[in-house]
Amino acid sequence: MADGSVLTLNDRAVLSKLFDPESAPNAGVLIDPSLPYDPNIQDVNTLACIKREELVVIKSLEQCLRDPSSTWEDKHQRLSHAYDRISVLVDAYPNSASLLNNRAQIFRLQYGDSPLISHKGMTTPGKIQALAGTALKDLNEAIRLLSPPSPQCAISPNQCRVLAQAHTQRAAMYHAVSKKLAHQDQNPESMPAMTASLATIGNWKLQDFEEAASRDFFMGGRYGNEVGKALAVHTNPTAKLCGQIVQEAMRREYMPSTSRLG
Repeated sequence: MADGSVLTLNDRAVLSKLFDPESAPNAGVLIDPSLPYDPNIQDVNTLACIKREELVVIKSLEQCLRDPSSTWEDKHQRLSHAYDRISVLVDAYPNSASLLNNRAQIFRLQYGDSPLISHKGMTTPGKIQALAGTALKDLNEAIRLLSPPSPQCAISPNQCRVLAQAHTQRAAMYHAVSKKLAHQDQNPESMPAMTASLATIGNWKLQDFEEAASRDFFMGGRYGNEVGKALAVHTNPTAKLCGQIVQEAMRREYMPSTSRLG
């Protein structure tokens, strides 16, 4: 039964690394609790003020969202109010990655991930698509502010938490776009050309969004987000391709062929 379809031990070792995010080099993150809570905000009083104001907004929002008596209109209004309040804080403290990450999260809770791109047949208002672009920029900036210079550099627990959330949120937005584009590829006549909310992704194709989503899910998982860890492989185009190769190899190996039946 030895033919080109048989998987060697080396093949299996390579595939195990593709399908296991934890097997990647530098998968471990160095956490140092003695490091500053936020490396970009050194003033203790300023940091305390940000945390206090941010907590008030988040707790008020959570209370409304968890209240079974809250109507959809109530939740929509509270989300809009929370977004506006966080935006005021972002304007005052633009270097706070936590504020940027939370503003993006509030947008996603209200509008989901789809508004990042649109087409002429969609009813997505231009304002919402613009806010989607702002959410993506918020996540880009939050990740830039807190990412260590190298994987070997230690980070604080708060840095790790925010990076895990920001990478996973950005991945979710990219993943939603990739699903839209995949549907467009399957139904080219039913969906007009897409328009991106940001010029930086305006020329991206389906594979670009898939790869970006997979990278961010991987990084989210690396920093401790379980959803990111689980979806890193699920959305990895290379892993998908290898999965198809493995399935074909297994089919050839175990399914009878006409040459063997002769």
